[in-house]
Amino acid sequence: MLSLKFTDSKDIFPFAYAVHMLVNKAPVTMRSKENPGVRIEKGKLLDDMYEGYVLKQAIDTGEILRVTPIVGPYKNVSVIVVPIIENRDITGAIGIVDLTAGIFEELHSITRRPEIMKFLPDDAFPK
Repeated sequence: MLSLKFTDSKDIFPFAYAVHMLVNKAPVTMRSKENPGVRIEKGKLLDDMYEGYVLKQAIDTGEILRVTPIVGPYKNVSVIVVPIIENRDITGAIGIVDLTAGIFEELHSITRRPEIMKFLPDDAFPK
């Protein structure tokens, strides 16, 4: 089995593109541990040398990250990034724009509007 750890963007692209299509063309990024990867949006490869600092964080920590980057092409946009683990070794990471985060944040802010809050019990949403 070929390890993802040293794979380059050319070989990562088909898998990342398949994920991109599975999630209805939501933006997808992917990289190996040792090499830059890809950034795909709207069915197109936009960057085949994508570093991705959140991808690197997921590789370094081994944790699933649900964050909002403060720099880069996804600045101020919620993302989910997952490390890829092969035989207990972190070999890469894949990320996607979290399309649901904005929906729940909007719902949360709407329910906190003063004109609606007066109809809800005090313990409905912790302050």
